Amino acid sequence: MKTKLFLATLALAGCISSVQAIKDIRWGSSGNPLTGLTVTWNNTGTADSISWGYSSSFEQGKSLAVKRAGNASGQNFFKYVFATVTPNATINYKLYDSNTHTWGTAMTYQTAPPVNTNSFCFLGIGDSRDNMTVWGQIATQALAKNADFAIFNGDIVASGGTTSLWDSWFTSGKQFLQNTLVYHSMGNHDATSVPFYKNTFDLPQVSGSNLYYSFTYGNALFICLNSESASDAAQYNWLKSTLQTYQNDTSITWRIVFNHRPFYTIGNHAGEMNAYYTTWWKAFDDYGVDIVCNGHDHMYERTKPINRNVSTTAAVTTYGSGTGQGRCEIVCGGAGAPLYTGTTSWFIQKYSSSYNFINFCVNGKSLHGTAYSNTNAVIDTFTINKVTVGIETMNQRFNQIEVYPNPTQNVFTLKCVSPQTGEGVVRILDLNGKELRKEKVTKSQELFENKYDLGGYAPGAYFVELTVAGQTDHVMLMVN
Repeated sequence: MKTKLFLATLALAGCISSVQAIKDIRWGSSGNPLTGLTVTWNNTGTADSISWGYSSSFEQGKSLAVKRAGNASGQNFFKYVFATVTPNATINYKLYDSNTHTWGTAMTYQTAPPVNTNSFCFLGIGDSRDNMTVWGQIATQALAKNADFAIFNGDIVASGGTTSLWDSWFTSGKQFLQNTLVYHSMGNHDATSVPFYKNTFDLPQVSGSNLYYSFTYGNALFICLNSESASDAAQYNWLKSTLQTYQNDTSITWRIVFNHRPFYTIGNHAGEMNAYYTTWWKAFDDYGVDIVCNGHDHMYERTKPINRNVSTTAAVTTYGSGTGQGRCEIVCGGAGAPLYTGTTSWFIQKYSSSYNFINFCVNGKSLHGTAYSNTNAVIDTFTINKVTVGIETMNQRFNQIEVYPNPTQNVFTLKCVSPQTGEGVVRILDLNGKELRKEKVTKSQELFENKYDLGGYAPGAYFVELTVAGQTDHVMLMVN
């Protein structure tokens, strides 16, 4: 009897190790990546704590976490809000499990650069949903990029009210989620239980809700929208008001929107947002949004510059927020959901039926994007430069390029009208970006026109790519 009492006393003191019930650790924020930072976890205890600091001595001390009801019976969510954090620092922390009366192992989290930085990176990810093996691969590759935070474009799980699916998602992406601040937007599969989704994540709020919100970081404005309620007048008015607030703010160079359902897509969900061209997209054009990042269609897509104030049937010449420049919409919905295929359209610059995520890096007036597969293969790269002189401006241009006949049986003509001249390369690639053919060419004038024979190529879709003087243009060719 005395032995049992002695062991119980040791356990209460945290002196006997025990299997902790703490799980689903994730980072959030009620504001930007430094102001409002939170860490949240799931447990069956009732009074969990955190001990943390910038060294292994946890010099910031121990604090009781804030408890709220979890999404499963007997579960609680515990949250700690960091009143302030040091930029570019390593937070050392450990969690106290009030159920087993034990402290967990020490963990670390790297904080973001100062909020006035003009050099930072963030990830775009979406649609993990069905395949947790692929999601684990994407999470591993994404973590290796050492980005400052991530935006997730919805459809985290296949059914938003099923606890076991969320457990699998957190487990499969454990290291990424324990080390990366993620801002979420809600997808249609998440929305099968809106209260479940809202309770799971600590995000900025508008009028008490985290379904749409904004934050600024560095020289960028980020706006998360809820495309499951795209007809909501309050959300639309808030969108316009938010964009208008920062319209003349010279500290903001980049305007980035993320939500689940895309406008311009060649996937299965094409047309679902057409009703909101005159509201949401009109606001994007009027206020010069630079990037629109979506999921929903399980593939990678990057549009040509789109500005419906200029044309609803043709791309404009350059990306950017200036008058006459266009939006770059990116669909990165390939983190585990079943892949889709599509037939190209006038608005598509790059397309790949691949599992994917994208790494965006901002450096002042330059934004560079690299899309990766789940095996870390490069799917796409592009750069948007807000400069007025030099080759950087030229690299943004989208030239008149076409192939005919299209479809073809074997022989086709490639035609391009562009100001670039000199030595160049024509490449033919499959839809996954694999190079099938490469040929050096010389472009001596604005018009380039040449015939090619695809005898022996299997029926299907291919990319034809022309690169001259650092400028690359793509077009899709169908072979019968």
